[in-house]
Amino acid sequence: MKISFLIHTIYGIGGTIRTTLNLAEELAGGHEIEIVSVFRHRDVPLFDIDPRITVVPLVDTRPNSPAREKDHPDHRTPAALFPRSEARYGEYSALTDRRVREHYAASDADVVIGTRPGLVAYTARFAPPGAVTIGQEHMSHNHHSEALREEMRPHLAALDAFVTVSEGDAAVWRARMPLPDTRVLAVPNSVPAPAVAPSDLSRPVVVAAGRLSREKQYEVLIRAFAKVVAVHPEWTLRICGAGAEKERLRRRVQKHLLSNHVLLMGPRSPIDPEWVKGSVAVSTSRHESFGMTLVEAMRNGLPVISTDCDYGPREIVRDGEDGILVPVGKADAVAGALLALIEDEGLRRKMGAAAARNSRRFDPAPVARRYADLFAELGAGSPARRARTATAPAVALASAAAAPPALAPAAPPAAPRPAPGRAFEPVADCVAEDDGSLTVTVVAPASAVLTHPGLRLVCVRTGGPDPAETRIYPFGPDGAATVPADDDFAEGQWLCAADHPGGARRTALLTRSVDQRGALGAERRLTPGAGVRHRVPYRRGPRHQLALRSWVRPVHAEAGDIRRSGSRLTLEGRVLGPAAPADGAELTLRRRGGPEEEIAFPAVRDGARGFRAVIHGEAPAARQLTAHDVWEVWLRCAPDRDPVRVARLLDDVVDKSDVFVYPDALTHKRRPLLLARRVLRRLLGREQRLVKVSLGYDGDNGLVLRLTDRPPG
Repeated sequence: MKISFLIHTIYGIGGTIRTTLNLAEELAGGHEIEIVSVFRHRDVPLFDIDPRITVVPLVDTRPNSPAREKDHPDHRTPAALFPRSEARYGEYSALTDRRVREHYAASDADVVIGTRPGLVAYTARFAPPGAVTIGQEHMSHNHHSEALREEMRPHLAALDAFVTVSEGDAAVWRARMPLPDTRVLAVPNSVPAPAVAPSDLSRPVVVAAGRLSREKQYEVLIRAFAKVVAVHPEWTLRICGAGAEKERLRRRVQKHLLSNHVLLMGPRSPIDPEWVKGSVAVSTSRHESFGMTLVEAMRNGLPVISTDCDYGPREIVRDGEDGILVPVGKADAVAGALLALIEDEGLRRKMGAAAARNSRRFDPAPVARRYADLFAELGAGSPARRARTATAPAVALASAAAAPPALAPAAPPAAPRPAPGRAFEPVADCVAEDDGSLTVTVVAPASAVLTHPGLRLVCVRTGGPDPAETRIYPFGPDGAATVPADDDFAEGQWLCAADHPGGARRTALLTRSVDQRGALGAERRLTPGAGVRHRVPYRRGPRHQLALRSWVRPVHAEAGDIRRSGSRLTLEGRVLGPAAPADGAELTLRRRGGPEEEIAFPAVRDGARGFRAVIHGEAPAARQLTAHDVWEVWLRCAPDRDPVRVARLLDDVVDKSDVFVYPDALTHKRRPLLLARRVLRRLLGREQRLVKVSLGYDGDNGLVLRLTDRPPG
C-alpha cells in the first residue's frame, strides 16, 4: 500500500513535522511511504529522515535555489483553492494550487493524509480517485476561527476520515460540526523510545521545550521560576525552541533578573538528549491539542508539570501519579508544583518512574496499528477502491473557487529524493560519560563492525597548526569505541570519522544522538591545581557529523553570575589551576580590533578561588571609537601574574554566544572637554549620547564587553 503525507514543509522543526515522521517511519516497515512537502526552504531537513521514506518537495523557495521559485510569477498570484481563512493563506499561491494538483493527478497513492486545514482542503480536492482521504487535526476545534471552520466544512464532509489527537477534541468536532459521511475519531500522536538512557533526576535543571510563541505562555513560566530561584538559586531553567517570541522572552528574563538562571537554548534536535539533562519538565501552554513535549519528557523518565488546558494534557498526564496539572495562566500554581518536585526527591523519583512506564502507550507501534486498522476499515488498496474512476476532483464544490484559474506554464515538480546509495556511511551514538570519557557506538548499519572488521574511530583536529593531528580508537565487537578521559586533545575543533582497515578509506561518522550529560559535571572531575581539560561532543553541520570541542587551559578564569546595577556590571567567577586571586588582582578589558588599550578594575577575592569585580560602564564608553566596540575580559590574579582570559567553558553548551544573555547597562558617552565646550554641547543636546554596555560570550566562549551606540529616547 502506498501512503502519502501532505505537509507544509518537512524541512523545518515543529510538532507536526515530528509526529508525521514518527508515524511515517513506523508505517514504512510494511508500506511505501512518501512525504509531499509543499515547500522546500532549506537544503537539508532539520530532522533525520528514514531512508525508506521518499520526500517530494513541490515548490523550492530556498534563497539560492536554481529554480528561484520564490519569485515565480504564479507564486505571486494568490491561491484560489487554499482556504482564505487559513493562517498560512498568504504563503500559498496559484503555483502551490497547481503543483499539488499535478502531483496527485499522476499519483498512485492508496491513502492521502493532509496535515493542516489548508492541506486537508487540498487532499479533499486533489487526492487520486479511489484513494482513502484522511484529514489530521493537529490543533483543535476551538483554536480555529468560525470563518475557517465554515470554509472547511465541505472539505471535511468529503473526507473518508478526520482524525484529531485527543478524544476531547474529537467529541467537540462531532458535537459542533456533524459530518454524516466522515468518520471523526481520535488517534494520539506517537513518540518513539529515546535513544538515550533516562534521566537520573539528580541535576538541578528544569526543562521546557516547544515553539517560542504566545500560546505557550513562557512568560508565566518565567514568573513562576523567579519564585523558585528565590528559594533554590542553584536551579536553572532551560527553554528549548525557536520562534517569533524569542526577543520578547529575553527581555522578560532580564526584567525578572533571571539571566543567570533561565537559558533560551534555541532549537534542539533530537530533543531527547536535552530532556535527560533535567529533573523536571514543564509546560505552561494556553492551548495544547496534544502535548508532544509532555510525552517526550515522560519517555525520558521526567515527571511533568502542565497546565490543564484543552485538550491533550489531561489525556496524557495522570495528575498526582506521573505529573501535576495546574490551572492555566497561574504562575503561583506552577511555582508551587515546581517547588513540590524540587524539594521532595522521593516524590520526584516516584513520578519519574511512573512517567516512563505510563508513556509507553504512545509508542509508534500501537499508534501506527490504529492507523493501519483505519486504512483497512476504509478499504484502502482494495480492488473496489482501486476500481473507482472519476473525472473530477474528489470533492466538487459549488463555488467559483472550484474551477482552477488558468495558470502560466511552470516547471514540473521537483523529483523525489533519490534512494540512498550503497556507500558505507556509519551512524553512531555518542555518550559523554560522568568520568569524562566518551563512548561512541555504531548503530547503523547494524552489521558495520562485523562486515568491516578493524573499523576505527578517528578524531582529526581542524584548523590547528598540524592539520594531520589525529587520535585513533578501535571499535570493539559490540560496535563501541572508548575515548579515555585523560587522552590529550589540543584545544580546538575535532571532527570524527570512521577509518577502514589499513586506512585505505575514511568516511564521515554521522550521529543519531549525542548525550552530553557527562559534560555537566566537568568541574567535579578537575584535579586541584591542574588547570582545565574539557571536551564536549556535538553534532556538526547539516549532515550531523560527530565533532568534539576541546578546551585546554593551564590556568582558567571561569565566568559565573553576572548582575547589573545602573551602569555597573558585577561579575563573579572562580580561578582553576595553579593560581588563585590575591591582593591586587585586577579585571582587565582589552580592546579588540583597534589600537591596543586596557582598562583595569579591582577584583576582590571571594573564598579560596572565587573573585568578584565591578565594571563601570562609563570607563569603556569614554574610550569608545566605533559604534560597535568590543573589549575582551581578562583576569590578572596578582600584579606579578600574567592575565588569563575569562571564559565560560565547564558545561555542555558548545557555543554560549546566543544562550547566555545578560542585562544591558546604559551609560552616557562623555569625552574630556573644556568646561565651556561641555556646557555648549549639553545645551545643544550632544552630550547625552547613550551607550549600551553588555557582557556576553564570543564564538570561543570567551567573555567580551560590547559597546553599542543607542540614540536618546
